[in-house]
Amino acid sequence: MFSTNSRIAAARAIHTIQMEGFPCPPGGAYFPGIRPTVTDTSIHTNAFDELSRKFDLACQSLAALALGQKSDDVTGFVKQTISTLELKHASYVLFHAKRSEDLTLLGALVTYPMDWQLRYFARRYHEVDPVIVVGLTAVLPFDWRSFRLSSPKTLAFMADATSHGVGANGVTIPVRNRPHAVGLVSFTSDLADPEWEEYTLRFMEKLQVMACLIAAAWEIKTKLYSNTIDLTRREEQALAWAARGKRANETANIMNVSYASVKTYLENARGKLGCANVTHAVAAAIVSGLIPAQVLKGTNTIEYSEAETESEALRA
Repeated sequence: MFSTNSRIAAARAIHTIQMEGFPCPPGGAYFPGIRPTVTDTSIHTNAFDELSRKFDLACQSLAALALGQKSDDVTGFVKQTISTLELKHASYVLFHAKRSEDLTLLGALVTYPMDWQLRYFARRYHEVDPVIVVGLTAVLPFDWRSFRLSSPKTLAFMADATSHGVGANGVTIPVRNRPHAVGLVSFTSDLADPEWEEYTLRFMEKLQVMACLIAAAWEIKTKLYSNTIDLTRREEQALAWAARGKRANETANIMNVSYASVKTYLENARGKLGCANVTHAVAAAIVSGLIPAQVLKGTNTIEYSEAETESEALRA
């Protein structure tokens, strides 16, 4: 079933696209301490007009995806589209109170380089990523430049991300259209600070519309998880790794629990799903939407093992 909330979000975004203007929040500023003092001297007005037109076309296409009028691959479409908007990468992660961190990250929409995705996961970077730390409680968009006065650990993480091609600048837009959940849509760019400030001030409204449409399209295309089966976070996590071809002992190392615990989690999940074995349970979980099919994409045991080994060596 398609999410009613997702369809409503898409419909509202389409209505916004059809309007001549986009509403601004009180005061007109989206970032504390940054005033909208944009002029037409740094980038020609014609260039901005062309970008604005491209944003509108992109939003219309995303709306068609969200409403089921197009069958394009959402990740591929987003990756291709953002390159025309002077953006480098985009991501969408949906955090839900009942979903494990591993499944959340594995099921995310990301256009970042695969080596960064593997490095991020192997090093458990979600525990220190300021985008997640801030985003889980944020209501308004926030610019990544605000992290430059953060702790040394955060600065080291941001430097590592930049060196792996994430982008020199970024902005994250919270999408709160589901109960007990928050989605975070991020856009990155290699524009220098002055150009990035001007870009976000001019196009923040359109970025917000695009964020809502990306969230709606992704949730529909990947299927929302089933509410009829109540797996614990650990059971869900163990089943997700089984879906990616991990043996119980490998999953135990990844989850930092005992082999016996993983076997228990898998057996409990199998029983709740009413399946004869774990393989059957994995298939049933994917078909029902309990585990998004996206989890299976990009599975490469060798690459992940190499990244994991590197991570362990660095921690030693």
